[in-house]
Amino acid sequence: MRSPSTLLPASPKLRFWQNEKGFSLLEVVVALAILAGGFLVVLNLFSGSVRSVDFSGQYLKGVTLANSKINELEMLNFEPDELSGNFKNEESYRWEVDITPYDSPLNDSKLGIQLQKILLKVLWEDQGQNRNVELATLHLKRQSYPVSDTSLELLFTGGSSPASSGEEEASSSEESGSTSANVSGGSTTTTTNTTSCPSGTTFIFGAGCQ
Repeated sequence: MRSPSTLLPASPKLRFWQNEKGFSLLEVVVALAILAGGFLVVLNLFSGSVRSVDFSGQYLKGVTLANSKINELEMLNFEPDELSGNFKNEESYRWEVDITPYDSPLNDSKLGIQLQKILLKVLWEDQGQNRNVELATLHLKRQSYPVSDTSLELLFTGGSSPASSGEEEASSSEESGSTSANVSGGSTTTTTNTTSCPSGTTFIFGAGCQ
C-alpha cells in the first residue's frame, strides 16, 4: 500500500521566474526619458566648456593686441595721427585711444610737466554681442629722454635705418690719423709721431740719435 504523497513547497527562485511579467511600456519610456535628460546635461556641460575656452581665447587675443598697440603708440610719443582704426592682421578687432590730461600734484605748468592718461580700447563682436578690453597708462607730456628710437620705428614700418652718428665719428677719426677714446666721461687723444735717424746712427729713447 502506497503512502500518500506530500507536495513540497516551491523554491523562492522558482516562484520568481514563474511570477516575472517583464517591464511595462511606461517603465521603458520613463527610463529612456531619464537617460535622455542625463545625456542633455552632459552635452550642455561640454558645449559650455568649449564656449568658455573660445571666450577666453578671444579676450587673450584682445589683451595681446592692446599691448602691441600701446607699444606702437609709445614709439610715437603718444602723438598718433589717428585715434581709431582696425588691426592689419585682425580685421574683426578694432582699437580706439583716448588721450586726456590727468590731474596730479606732480603737474607743473612752469616746468612744462603735464601727465596724460592714455586709455586704449580693443573692441570686437562675438555672436551679436560687443566685447571690449581696456588698457590704461600714464604718460608725461613733454620731450622724453632718451628720445624714442627712430631707427626702431623705421624698422617696424619697413624703412631703412640711417647711418648712426657714431659710425661717422669713427670714420672721421680714422681719416685724421688719431685715435680717440672716452674714459670716465673724458676724451683722450693719442697721436703717433715717427722719428727717423741718419744712416749709421741709432735712436735711443730719451737720448735721441747717437
